[in-house]
Order: sequence, then C-alpha cells, then structure tokens
Amino acid sequence: MPKISIIIPVYNVQDYLAMCLDSVCYQSMKDIEIICVNDGSTDNSLAVLHAYKRRDKRIIIIDKENEGSGVARNTGLKIARGEYVYFVDGDDWLEQDVLLKASKKADETNADIVIFGGSSCYVKDNGKINKNSGGYSADKLPKKYLNKVFSAEDIKKDIFKFPSTAWTKLYKHQYLVDNNILFQEIKVGQDQLPFFHSMITAERIALLPENLYCYRKNRKGAVTAVKKKKNFSPIYVFYAVEDLLKKLDKIDDYQKVFVNRYFSKATSWLGKFQDDIKEEYFEEYMKLLEHVKQDYPFGWWVKFNPKISDGYWKLKFKQFAAKKL
Repeated sequence: MPKISIIIPVYNVQDYLAMCLDSVCYQSMKDIEIICVNDGSTDNSLAVLHAYKRRDKRIIIIDKENEGSGVARNTGLKIARGEYVYFVDGDDWLEQDVLLKASKKADETNADIVIFGGSSCYVKDNGKINKNSGGYSADKLPKKYLNKVFSAEDIKKDIFKFPSTAWTKLYKHQYLVDNNILFQEIKVGQDQLPFFHSMITAERIALLPENLYCYRKNRKGAVTAVKKKKNFSPIYVFYAVEDLLKKLDKIDDYQKVFVNRYFSKATSWLGKFQDDIKEEYFEEYMKLLEHVKQDYPFGWWVKFNPKISDGYWKLKFKQFAAKKL
C-alpha cells in the first residue's frame, strides 16, 4: 500500500500538465501512487500522460468521458490505495516537500485532515513565476488553531475561516471512506460539499502553516478565470449542503453559517450572470430565496428583494441595507 494516493483530474491542460507532473513525480516523498483521470480531454493531455507513464510506473491513467472534475476525482478515489489521499489540479504544481511534510504532520497528530496554504502564482510569457500571498495563503489560516489538534466541534463558528479548496488538504483515506465524503458532480464549485462535509465531521484536524501548493492564476480557459457566470452551481451547492446537514441531523447546529455563506454566493452570481441565460438563473434563484425566507427566517435575506435588472454592486448595496433593517 502506498503512503499517499495523489489524484489529478485532467482536462485540456496539455500546456501545463508537464509542470504539474514533474512537481509530483520528483517529490521527496517517493512512496506514492499518481492517479491521473483524463476527463475527456480534446487536446493532447492524454498523450502527455502516456509519455510520463512510460517514465514513471507509479502513474495510473484512467481515460473517461468528460463529466467534470468532481466526477473525475470521485473516479480516482474509487481505486486509491494510499493511507492518505491528496488532490492536485492538472494546471497547478507542488512545492518540493509538500507530501513529506503533510504526511509527517498527519502521522504525528493522527489527523483526519492536515490543512496548509497555497501561493497564488502568475507565470509570465518568459517563464518567470511570481508567487503572491492570495486568498489561500498560510497566513490566512486562523492563528488560534495553530500548534494544536482540533475537531469539527471546536470550529462550528469558524468553518469558513479555512480554505475550501481540495488541494490545501491531505486526507486520511479511511476517514473519507468511513464518512462517504465525495465531490459534488457539478461543473464549478465541486470542492464545497466535501469541504463542508469534512469540516463538520472530522475528529482530528491539524494545521501546517506553510504555502506548499502553487495555484496558477492566469491560465487561459480556466473556469475560475471566467468573469460572466453561466451555470447554476451555487444553487446546487446550497441544496446539497442543506441535504447533507439534514441527513447528518446537524441542520440546527450549522444553519446560520451555511445559509449565510451559500445563499450569499448564489446572490453574488446573480449580479455577474451571463445576460442571455440570466432569466433562467433568476427564476431558480427566486425559488431559493423563497425557500430560505420560509425555512430560515432569521437573516438579512428575509428583507432582501432583488430584481433581475440588478447588477453586482446594486445587489451588494441591497444586501448591506437588508442587514441593517
């Protein structure tokens, strides 16, 4: 059994995949398996994977139709054999010792989850890399939880002070299996459900206050680079998290933090939605608004009355005003 299973969803990242795989293959931690799930790429990503597999027998390739990175990660998780599991995106890369440091921390603390930071990285045309302290940086980790092992019970009010990305966490494999923690099968925001699920069930969580992952910020074609929103992911995330909380009988414990976080996200998308399909999103959003007003009548959304014509900043103003009422 390998120490760590690395799972990499791959979709049309031929220009970036070699950098990613080099950073994984040349890790100081050698006892790993590298599960690459080609998610129906239409470029030469699959050929790159096969070229690397010929050089490194630790690489396992799964070739499947395009269904999104959530399905791809779940597919890789089904065959993972490692004691720990780590998720990497195919257009990003790792610092040299991330696997060694994270697994050592997990071993020392018997942690279900080890959380660390990531740098926001910009690669210039000349190859020069600028690493910045972005939203996922280690300095954003809540300091009161440093140098201690804590549980989901300890962080009920602080869940969203931790990064929601999959690649800032090393998971104990058996913990994921025992709790049936899986990625949501949507196009954007797949990390949110397993993030929330894990942060309300983990018994032992430890922090590693270092930036050990490099998140590529300026890739052309990246989902996160799209300014205009064109799918209903925040609404799907809301309902999925709500269903999870009801299933685990934890809705009373987390309803305030969950509704505020995920309904706010759905609201921000309304102001940034693609014009030609905004009417469809608005219709589903208004159903969600009525639902939260009826089932959770305690927050700013009770006094919130958006219009389809409202832009991002108009919605922000209305949200701010509703909080004051």
